[in-house]
Amino acid sequence: MELKVYNWEYFERWKNWYLMFALIILLVVVLSILARNVAWWLFVLVVAGWYIYYSTKVCDIISLVIGKNALQISKTAYPRESLKWFVLEYHTEKKKIHNIVIIDDKNDFRIYTIKDTEKKLENFVKELSEYIPILDKYEMKTFDKFVRKLKL
Repeated sequence: MELKVYNWEYFERWKNWYLMFALIILLVVVLSILARNVAWWLFVLVVAGWYIYYSTKVCDIISLVIGKNALQISKTAYPRESLKWFVLEYHTEKKKIHNIVIIDDKNDFRIYTIKDTEKKLENFVKELSEYIPILDKYEMKTFDKFVRKLKL
């Protein structure tokens, strides 16, 4: 069984979000230049460049494939024993399941935005729930909640 997903959580951002992000970066760079702090100015530019590069990589579509003894995520196989749970996240505005979250034995989570049809998702979830248990909800760390709220 296979499910097409984005290689991480895909955020649909509004146009003003990009404007605000650019203005904040510009403000920090200008303040750094005025304070004659070249190290901070370079740091901000490197972080902004990394973020722009990372944002372009999030749009790749990969496959989640349920195998006999492992869950294949893109090119990496995760043995059945290393996975604890999975969670489905519902998007209230779109009124559909938006993300699938895979939680491993170290309580690390991977969030994938679903790209496939609802029927394929339904079949995938049915088979995956025989493979690992499904949770109703899960708790994220405060930093992770903050990053998701800002849609970074």
